[in-house]
Amino acid sequence: MDDIRRNDFLVIFLSIRDRLTAVIQRRVACSATAADLTQDTFLKLWERRTLLRGVSDLAGYFVTTGRNLAADHERRRRISPFVAGIEHLEHVADNRPSAEDIMLSRDELRRLQEIVDALPPKCRQVFLLSRLEGLTYVEIGARLGISPKTVFSHMVTALQRLKAGM
Repeated sequence: MDDIRRNDFLVIFLSIRDRLTAVIQRRVACSATAADLTQDTFLKLWERRTLLRGVSDLAGYFVTTGRNLAADHERRRRISPFVAGIEHLEHVADNRPSAEDIMLSRDELRRLQEIVDALPPKCRQVFLLSRLEGLTYVEIGARLGISPKTVFSHMVTALQRLKAGM
């Protein structure tokens, strides 16, 4: 991304920063948290700015991303009281899988590996990049030199074969 595009990115963010902070603050009801999440929004999109070249409404994308980060924050905040104090859980009954469960899981994993190995090479590569490396279809397409629609088609094929084989 050249300097002009970087400046555009920064100018857009600075022009909507107050609005973005207000949207986030309405969700989290804390100005310090809203400021942190606003900064997190900028950093998250800045790190992925090369993938945003085709986004026509970057300001809207900032606001949507900020809103989603605020929702994630609130979700974690609501869950945290249930997670606090888990250090006393060592006295809970052992929930390790039985030998039979382990054997069944290994068989299922072996079958899954056979199905993945039998996929066409490009289809297998797309599937592994998506599921193991967590790449988006756009990122996979860029890495392999194919369109995101082609990536999607390969994923459909892979998932259909996995479903049929399992």
